[in-house]
Amino acid sequence: MINIPKDIILSVLGLVWITLAKAQFTTDGRLIQEHMRYSSEKAFNRWDIMIGYGPNILFTDFTEYALFPDDKWHFSPTVALSYQLVPALAFDFRYMQGDIKGQGIHHYFKGNFAEYTGSARFYINQMLSNPGPVNDKWNFYFNVGFGVQAFRNRIYKNEDDQVLHANDIEGSTYEGYFVLGYDSNNPDKKISRATELVLPAGIGVLYRINRSFDIGVESTIHFGLEDNLDGVLSGATNDNYWHTTFNVSYKIGKKDKRHSKWTYRTYGFNIFGKKRKDPLEDEVNKFERMVQQQAGILRLQVDSVITEEKNTKIYSADNIFPIYFMPGGSTFKDYENQITMAQIAVLLRKHADWTLEVIGYADSAENNPMFISQKRAETVKRYLMEHYGVADEHIKVVAKGDAEQLSTDDIKKKTGLIHVDRRADIVLIKQKLNLSE
Repeated sequence: MINIPKDIILSVLGLVWITLAKAQFTTDGRLIQEHMRYSSEKAFNRWDIMIGYGPNILFTDFTEYALFPDDKWHFSPTVALSYQLVPALAFDFRYMQGDIKGQGIHHYFKGNFAEYTGSARFYINQMLSNPGPVNDKWNFYFNVGFGVQAFRNRIYKNEDDQVLHANDIEGSTYEGYFVLGYDSNNPDKKISRATELVLPAGIGVLYRINRSFDIGVESTIHFGLEDNLDGVLSGATNDNYWHTTFNVSYKIGKKDKRHSKWTYRTYGFNIFGKKRKDPLEDEVNKFERMVQQQAGILRLQVDSVITEEKNTKIYSADNIFPIYFMPGGSTFKDYENQITMAQIAVLLRKHADWTLEVIGYADSAENNPMFISQKRAETVKRYLMEHYGVADEHIKVVAKGDAEQLSTDDIKKKTGLIHVDRRADIVLIKQKLNLSE
């Protein structure tokens, strides 16, 4: 097999993991467009085929357990067919083959193997609080599996490189040559391969190049359930090996669709893309009933009427909801504002394609009015997201400062409208989102 210097391999591995760490802690500020959003009702590509190549490090009775041994490096190709059940879970069917060798004090062994495994791949970032690929480019995963190894090996004597025979070992009760997958009386004659069960477990990362191809690196420990891989049937420990593969994946399917593993699962859906019971639904329903029962009772009689009348002229619309604040940008004036936002949340649940524009204002008498108005708008947005699960991309925030005042200071003093410009207006936009790719 090809012999690649260990220093090159270690340098590449180090560079890959440094890049991954940087990507993992970078904030993704992109808008989640509709073709990126996962749900069980939508069609996505689910199949891909992966081809990889990388080093195999054996841990057997012949070899010392070193993370990076000085020799015994072998390289194996891997082919995997993968089916994506949901963004967080895929099933792999894999084939790998390669050479095996181990050097002891008096003997050494050589052979080759083929491995057939099935495994489940769990995407870590798809199971976090904001599930989806990192920066729309990175997926991190771990996998566990079960399979079988089919192999041939022969044990040789160091002194003359001849296959070891039972007669070469004093007091041996074994008869024939020390071989597996070969005739014990004729070490050059191949017979059926020996087999043993194996449990692979590893971690990996994928980088999305485009709709057709991904590249990645994966590192897996293959735990043998028996002790036959090195030909020593009475060893002290089972035979394992560590395989790292650098791979490229081709995503099968129509290219006008995303692959399921590169989609985003949004609020209100479980890991399988099914709608789950919203823990806030009862609270929203409670607020809706309160709105119906107390309509007109808790209104800010003067401020609301004048504000709504003038807002209609400013926005050329009548679907505006003013939210009033105490001095500063983080405290609502009273309980009615929370009822108003609950009412808006109810409307958005019934009309998922509507969006909001939250426009913050400040009184000209307040210090740093632009900052205060921005803070008020952000407070409303955060409240809608945290308490009612309104998606980030459904809310646009605008800060007006003390521009476009609804009344002058003289009018405020005469009429007592001290809160009319200490507010954030929620403008409900009743049109579908433009989420073209």
